[in-house]
Amino acid sequence: MRRISRIVVGSMLLVAGLAMLILPGPGLITIFAGLSVLATEFMWASGIVDWAREKAALQRGERPSHSDDGGQTG
Repeated sequence: MRRISRIVVGSMLLVAGLAMLILPGPGLITIFAGLSVLATEFMWASGIVDWAREKAALQRGERPSHSDDGGQTG
């Protein structure tokens, strides 16, 4: 039951966030919240959240907390 609840809540937040890209409201924040909830159940959502966190860290001039590049540089 908890799994279904997380999937429903995450999906609703994601859809609402997508709607808020056109309508007034905090669309990107709501999309990120929905993906964060879905990341507790799905690896694809977790990957998107990790990617977004790394991009945000780079924008702030910080080094990302972890890297999935296998130790390669460039």
